[in-house]
Amino acid sequence: MKNSMNLRVTSKKGAFSLATLTAALTTTAFTTGAMAWQSPLETRYVGKSYKVCDQGGFFVGGVPKVTNFASSATVEGQPEQIIIGQAYVQFQIPEKRKKWPLIMVHGSGYTGSALDATPDGREGWYSYAVRNGLATFIVDQPGRGRSGFDRSVFHEARVTGNLNLIPTLGGGSSNNIWTSWFGHLIPAGSNIVTGTMIRHGDPGDPDPAENPAMPGQAHGNYPPAYPIPPVPNSIDEKIAARVGAIGPAPNPANNKYLALESYKYLVPNTEATLPTGTCAACTPTTVPSSDWWSSQALAELVIGLGGAVVSPHSQSTSQVFHMVRVLKEKGKLHLLKGIIVPEGGGTTFPNAGLTPQDFDTVPFLIVNGDYRADATRVVNRSAVEAMNSTGTRKVSKAAYVDTETLGSKFNGQTHMNMLGTNNLLLFDYFLKWADKNISNPTVKNSCGKKNNNSNDRDTPSRGRG
Repeated sequence: MKNSMNLRVTSKKGAFSLATLTAALTTTAFTTGAMAWQSPLETRYVGKSYKVCDQGGFFVGGVPKVTNFASSATVEGQPEQIIIGQAYVQFQIPEKRKKWPLIMVHGSGYTGSALDATPDGREGWYSYAVRNGLATFIVDQPGRGRSGFDRSVFHEARVTGNLNLIPTLGGGSSNNIWTSWFGHLIPAGSNIVTGTMIRHGDPGDPDPAENPAMPGQAHGNYPPAYPIPPVPNSIDEKIAARVGAIGPAPNPANNKYLALESYKYLVPNTEATLPTGTCAACTPTTVPSSDWWSSQALAELVIGLGGAVVSPHSQSTSQVFHMVRVLKEKGKLHLLKGIIVPEGGGTTFPNAGLTPQDFDTVPFLIVNGDYRADATRVVNRSAVEAMNSTGTRKVSKAAYVDTETLGSKFNGQTHMNMLGTNNLLLFDYFLKWADKNISNPTVKNSCGKKNNNSNDRDTPSRGRG
């Protein structure tokens, strides 16, 4: 798309000419001179091509629910059945692959799209894992994204007037995500209308200076390794210029940071529409809906694949701990070939009804980046220490790593490290760790047998008119 194109955008106040839009962009003190997203027809998201034997998507898990509120939010209907709690799984299998596949699970406020590519149009962990010989399965948590959610909860609340049925849908907002992962709002107590957004490491950063001898949430004076201006293609210029904006205007100085392409990845945590579960061995015994349904689906996926390495991020760390319990209950824990956690949420064994001994046969790595809260680091570090102190561990020691200890190339790792500007550098670290700690030989006949219903077989189709 050329800069000379005849751009005309209609808003409530009339028409924006290209000149008007350009002037508005100038007020943001930042412009890329190009569309924020990069057309795959003209640019490359991946470094080079690779060959796959198979790709597709399917669902695992879920249960039927009969409800009178499936189809209308204005009147109670007849009993109908819907399916809830299922998980959508997207996959690619490379032509030459290792025996054990990789399952990756997103965290709170995101979907599997966080593994596809970076906000500024570079290769994501999904294709990079496949390129490195791993059959890779990307999960949308049950109740979120392509897995769907239970709409009948909202219908029932409106029809019956029981507003307590309506759950809070978390998942983050532009400024909430900014202050959680990327920077600050100053002065303290201000908001996007009254305050100013700055990056970590910028002048005015209220965080204490980093102590190199003691990695923690204090950080150096470098910016986050993330697609934030002045990184090219990091923002949507129309959003920065407030084209079509709804609601009060923020401090104009914040416009460019509120326009990050990254925010478009955010979705509400609609798994809150699913019911909780009960686990007698867990403390507490009531298991949150997010942990209950994901753990069931992930265990089913691991069993169905005949074994896998699982990589949860943030919120899904506790889901994978519960998955370990489910696999144990089913007598299938041996199918879990390893766990790799890029920035996990603080999770304890009692929450999932586990003990450190349950991880004796599971290679385990957890990594924390520059800005991870000290309290979460303590929980993660304690979990790893407990795994290594059982005296019965049968695989390599569980590993806890702060990226500050890995060298300056890793500086600026944010919580959303799979989307960062050094995302592949970190994934390379995971690959090297896995090569040393997880036995995963290459399969000789990676492509395997053809599907009996494959279109390239000379057989008549069935079940269609």
